[in-house]
Amino acid sequence: MVALRAARSKDSSAIQQFVRGLSTRSRLNRFFNPVRELSPDQLERVTRSDPGALTLVGETAERVGSRIVAMAQYAACEPPDAECAVVVDDAWQRQGLGIQLLHTLGEHAARAGLATFTGFVLADNWPMLALLARLDCDIVSDCDRYTMRFAKGLDAYRFAA
Repeated sequence: MVALRAARSKDSSAIQQFVRGLSTRSRLNRFFNPVRELSPDQLERVTRSDPGALTLVGETAERVGSRIVAMAQYAACEPPDAECAVVVDDAWQRQGLGIQLLHTLGEHAARAGLATFTGFVLADNWPMLALLARLDCDIVSDCDRYTMRFAKGLDAYRFAA
């Protein structure tokens, strides 16, 4: 069982532990570089409250020893567009957690007035490309032959107020 919630400043060490625990391939797929850990600035960005950004974490629902097993983020880049990203612990991949995180993130972004999620994915990251296809994202080649660009309108997440 995994609970989704907004990241908080006190999550810094748990998020750092999560990133360190990812495989080299998962870190490469998420950060486009096999970073071993996040810099202090990166940690601050993912844990601060910001009206134009949100980080969700998926945390195991165990009372003792709960840990972060997934993270998804968006940040407004050129409003009304926001860049988004998701990463799931290797042992928790292909269980629907990534798509659940992106749906929840999309709902929050739509309520915040954003219209589109955009982002980049490595051209050989087949699991993420498959997930983006399931979400009916537009996926196009980028000027860099190693990356693809995706976009997803958030209209489906808008609800009457």
